[in-house]
Amino acid sequence: MTITDRLPSVRESFHKIASFVVAGKDARKELVERLLRHHSSLAELISSQPTDRKAISRDDVPLTVFCAVLKELAHRYGRSLLPEGNLLEQPELLKDYLMVQMARERVEQFRLLFLDDRKHLIRDEVQSHGTINHVSVYPREIAKRCLALGAAGIIMVHNHPGGQVNPSRGDITMTQAIQKALAVIDVCLIDHVIITRKTQTSFRQLGLLDDD
Repeated sequence: MTITDRLPSVRESFHKIASFVVAGKDARKELVERLLRHHSSLAELISSQPTDRKAISRDDVPLTVFCAVLKELAHRYGRSLLPEGNLLEQPELLKDYLMVQMARERVEQFRLLFLDDRKHLIRDEVQSHGTINHVSVYPREIAKRCLALGAAGIIMVHNHPGGQVNPSRGDITMTQAIQKALAVIDVCLIDHVIITRKTQTSFRQLGLLDDD
């Protein structure tokens, strides 16, 4: 018995997708079986679709477009669930949001949440994308963006596609450099969160941030 045999909901989800992207019963059945051979969940299917047009075959364009739409809808839905008030008062909602946004990214992504002095979210921005184990971050650019948005504090977030939950020495050094740069302009580094597919790690909870 395969994993897909134990997960009928996955097969059902793939059937629904196939009904949107291909015509004909036989073609839909063939697509479902192909998806089940290569993907164990709907989330894995959506996150694994290529973004480079050259890597997409003509037959797979409808599937890729449909998955991109589903991914964008999931991200927007997650964003809508964030509290409109103090973002730190409901940490579980923030945690869920970050997992939806970043847990299945295949390369490292560096994200900033800009907050005002009441801890209300001003802007959520992806600053850069990197490789499987590295992303470039520039303290000066982060400070400039904080000034442009009038942010009083930020939450930094990046993912570890390889699954390493603990911060690397480079992560710690980079975070300390950014905290020092932000202190000059009176912006608080509220936290730095690392995301993996299954969990999160908080620099604040690990005691890796200086007290303000």
